[in-house]
Amino acid sequence: MTMLSTKDKIFQSALELFASQGIQATSTAQISKKAGVASGTLFVHFKSKQELIDTIYISIKKNAFADLNGNMPNDSSVKVQFKEASRKIIEYFLTNYNEFIFLGLVDIDPMVSEEARAIGFKNFEKSMTDMKQFFKEGYFRDIDFDLLMQISWSTTETIIKNLKLRNLNKPSESELNVIWDIMKKSS
Repeated sequence: MTMLSTKDKIFQSALELFASQGIQATSTAQISKKAGVASGTLFVHFKSKQELIDTIYISIKKNAFADLNGNMPNDSSVKVQFKEASRKIIEYFLTNYNEFIFLGLVDIDPMVSEEARAIGFKNFEKSMTDMKQFFKEGYFRDIDFDLLMQISWSTTETIIKNLKLRNLNKPSESELNVIWDIMKKSS
C-alpha cells in the first residue's frame, strides 16, 4: 500500500467530498478534516479552493483523455479507433467514478477557470483533431460537429452510469456499437 503525500490526501479528500455532496456545498474545512490535516495545511498546497478545483479538473482531463488513440495499429479503421477510444474512456471512468461525477458537476456549474479548461483541452486536442478529420472525410453523420460530439458524450455518460449501476467494469461490444452507430454516417 502506497502512502499518499499530504497534497494527495487533500486532493483525494476534496474529490470524494465534491463527488458526494457537490462542489459549492463542500468547504475547505471539511476537506482538511477528511484529509486529516490542519485547516491551514490545505492552503500550503493549494492557494485557494479554486486552485484545488482547477488542479482536480486538469488532472482528470490529463489522465482520462490522454493517449486515447495510443497503441492503435496504423491500419485500424475509423470504427475500430473510435470504439477503442470509447472503451478506454468508459473503463477509466468506471474505475475512477468520483472523477466522472466531478466532471458532471463542473459541466452543470462551471466552477473551473477558463485557464484550467484550456489546459484540460490540450490533453485531448489530438483526439479532437483526429475526430474533426474523420468528420471532414465523411465518416460521421452530417450534422453540426459540436452537437454530434455532445450527443456522443451524452450517450457515453449514460453507458458509464448504467454499467456502474450494474457493477460492471467493461462495456460490451453492443454498448460500444451504440456509440459508434450514433456517430457513423448512414450507408
